[in-house]
Amino acid sequence: MRLTYRAALLGSAMMSLFGAAGAHAQEAQPASAVTSLDAIIVTATKRAQRLQDVPVAVTAVSGQTLEKSNFREASDIQYLAPNVTFSSTNPVSNGGGYQIRGVGTQTYDSGVEQTVGLVVDGVIIGLPRDPGAAGFADVERVEVLRGPQGTLFGKNASAGVIQIVTKNPRLEQTSGELNLSYGERDESIARGVANLPLGARAAIRLSGFYSSQDGAIPYAVRKDGAVGDREAKGLRAKVLIQPTDALTVTVAADYQEAFARDAPIIESLGINPRYNNLFAGFAQKPGKDAYISFQDGDWKADTAVRGISGQADWKLGDFTLTSITAYRASEMTQLTDIDHAPIDIFNYSDGGLDSDQFTQEFRITSPSGGKLEYVAGLYYLKTEVKAWTTQKGDFLKFSTGNAAMPPAVLYGERLQSSRTESYAAYGQATYALTDVFKLIGGLRYTNDEVYGDLTVKAVPGYFSYGTLLPYKGTVSADNVSGRFGVQFQPSRDLMAYATYATGYKGPAIDSLNGQIKRVSPETVESWEAGVKSTLWEGRMTLNASIYRSDFSDFQAQALDLTSATPRLGLTNAGLMRAQGVEVETSIRLARGLTVGGSVSYSDAQFKDYTGACYTGQPISPTTGQGCYLLPGSAGTYVANYAGARLTNAPKWSYNANLAYERPVGADLKLDASANWSWRDDSYAITADPKAMVKAYGMLNANIGVGRDNGAWRLGLYARNLLDKRFYAPYPSLTLINAGGYEKIVSPDAFRTVGAKLSLSF
Repeated sequence: MRLTYRAALLGSAMMSLFGAAGAHAQEAQPASAVTSLDAIIVTATKRAQRLQDVPVAVTAVSGQTLEKSNFREASDIQYLAPNVTFSSTNPVSNGGGYQIRGVGTQTYDSGVEQTVGLVVDGVIIGLPRDPGAAGFADVERVEVLRGPQGTLFGKNASAGVIQIVTKNPRLEQTSGELNLSYGERDESIARGVANLPLGARAAIRLSGFYSSQDGAIPYAVRKDGAVGDREAKGLRAKVLIQPTDALTVTVAADYQEAFARDAPIIESLGINPRYNNLFAGFAQKPGKDAYISFQDGDWKADTAVRGISGQADWKLGDFTLTSITAYRASEMTQLTDIDHAPIDIFNYSDGGLDSDQFTQEFRITSPSGGKLEYVAGLYYLKTEVKAWTTQKGDFLKFSTGNAAMPPAVLYGERLQSSRTESYAAYGQATYALTDVFKLIGGLRYTNDEVYGDLTVKAVPGYFSYGTLLPYKGTVSADNVSGRFGVQFQPSRDLMAYATYATGYKGPAIDSLNGQIKRVSPETVESWEAGVKSTLWEGRMTLNASIYRSDFSDFQAQALDLTSATPRLGLTNAGLMRAQGVEVETSIRLARGLTVGGSVSYSDAQFKDYTGACYTGQPISPTTGQGCYLLPGSAGTYVANYAGARLTNAPKWSYNANLAYERPVGADLKLDASANWSWRDDSYAITADPKAMVKAYGMLNANIGVGRDNGAWRLGLYARNLLDKRFYAPYPSLTLINAGGYEKIVSPDAFRTVGAKLSLSF
C-alpha cells in the first residue's frame, strides 16, 4: 500500500498504542481531582457495548453535543466524525449524499440504492429525499460505522452506515425541554420535547422542531427571497408499552416538511457571446468572488416525509427476539431555473416524485457474556418511486435570435418509475477462544430485483427538442457477503482487531437516459485493522484504524462503452480503491476541561474508469491516455481516469474540539465549547482542475451559563465563526453557457451568530 509520509506516521501510531497502554498502566499517578472520561455506549453490534470494546471503526456523537453545538441537520455530522463528508451535489432539490472514506453514491438517479446507509431507530431509510431525522430533535446519539456493513444490519451498505438513535419514552417520568434560538439572517430554531407517563407500564414522548433562515445570496433580478432560503418543521411521537417484564413494544410516527430555495450561481462565463451579453448591463458581474444570483426564475423544492414504525422486543429466557415493521412515504416537488440567466431560456424545469417504502426485519440476539455471542436476522424491503420532469422555456428564441421561434421542451414530459424488492438473511457471531482472544464471523445472503420504466409525453404548445425512447426493464441479482476477523483484548484498557469483509450494493436501472441500461451490482473487499486504548487512568482514549477497500463494478456516472452509441449515464465504471488511516482521541485534561479530535488520510481513486472528457480537457493523440478519440467512433472523445481521485473525497481531514465547564456561583455553571473542522482539496468533477473544491476550515463555537441542575441555560453560538467561503464548481450546460462554470454554495459558507435559551423540567 502506497501512503504518503504523513499517512505512514499515522499508521505507526497504532503500533505505539500497545506499549503506551502498558506504560501508562504502570506509571499513571492518582488523579483524584480529575475524573475519567464517561464511557460511551453504542449499539453498533446490535447489543449495548462500550465503544472501546467494539471491533469496528465507529464514531459516536451524543445528542447533548449536537444540541450545544447548535447543529441543525443530520448532515452536520461531517464536522464531528473523521472521514465523513456530505455533498449536496445539486442543492436540496436534487438531494445529496454521504461519503465515508471518500466513497458515496455517484449518481443523481433517485431510484438507485445508496452507498452509505442511513438508519433511524433501527429503520433503514431507503427513500430519496428522506432526511430520516431532520432537525436533530430529541436525538440520543449518532453513530458512524465506517467500512462495509451487512452482517448486522437489515440492508447492506458497501461504504458504511450512519445510525441515528432518538430518545425513547421513560416510564413513570414527567419531563420536558424547550430550546429557542435566534440568529443572523433571521435564523429561528425551536425544539420541544415532552415525556408523559401513561400509567405504570406505558409512556409517550412527543418532540417537534421548527427552523428557518433567510438565504445569504441576493438576487440581481428577482424581488422575493434569496438563494439559501430554507424552512423545515417536524413532529415525532413515540409510545413505549411494557405489558410484562419480558415484552417491550415501541411505536413511533413522524412527519416532516422542508422548503428550500437553492440554486447554483454563475462562477464564470464561457464562449457563448449571446449568453455573455445578457450580463453587460449589471454593475456586478459573475465571478469566483461574486456571490449573487442573476436568475429571473425560481429554484425551489418542497418536501414532505412521513413514517410509522413498530418495534417489539421479547425476552425469551436470556435471548431477545426483535421485530421491526416500518412504512415511510415522501413527496417532493421542485421548480428550477437551469439557465441561471436574467431572461427565460430554460426557466421551467418542473418535477417531483412520490415514493414509499415498506420494511420488515426479524432478529434474534443471544445472551451477552458467554463464549458464543451472535445476532441473526431476516429482512425484507420494498420501495416504489414515481418521478416526473418537464424542462421548458424559450431556448430556441435565445439560441437562434429569432423571436418567432416557439417555446421548446427538452424531450417532453418524462414519467419515470422504479420498484425494488430485496430479501436478505444475515448473521454474525463472536466466539471467545480464551479470555482475551475472540474469533469473528458473519455471512449475509441478499436477493434483489429492480424494475424501471420511462414514458415520454408531448407537451401541447411546445416544440420537443431532442428525443428519448420509452423503455421498460428488470434486473435482478444474488449475493453472499461476509465478515471474518479476530479480536485481542488483554485488558479493559486495550483492544486490537483485524477484519476482512465483503460488501455489496444492489443492481440498478439507469432511468436518466432513454436507452435501457441495466447496471450490475457493486461489490467490495475490505481489509481493516484497528487499536482502541484507554490511557491515563481513564482520562484519555486513543483509537486508530488502517484500511483498504477494493471496489469492483463500481457504480458511477461514466461513458457506457457497451452501448451501440456510447453515452454518459449510470454504469459500472470498473475498479476503485479506497485506503487510508484514521486516528481519534479524547482527553480529560482537568476537571471540566476536555479536548479531542481526529485526523484521517483517505486515498480514494479509480483503478479502471473511462468517462467523458471534462470541459476544456486537452486532446491526446495517444489512445488510452488523457482525452482521446474512441477508436471506431465518429467523433466520440473519452478520457482514461485510472489513478484519478473520486469526487468529494479530500485526502486529508481533521477536526479538533474543546469543551469546558465550571461552577460560577452557588448554583450556576459556565460552559463553553469550540470545534474546528478542516478538509483538504477535493474534486467536484473527476480530474477537472477548474472544478476543484479548495481546502477550507470551519470554526464553530458556543458559550453559555445556566443552572447546574440543567433547569435553564442562556448562551451564544456561532457557526462558521471566521466566515470562511467555500463552494463546489461545476461545468455549466453546454447548450447555454458552453465553457463556463457555476458554483454550488452551501449555506454553511456564511457565518451565523445567535443566542439560545434552553429550559427543562
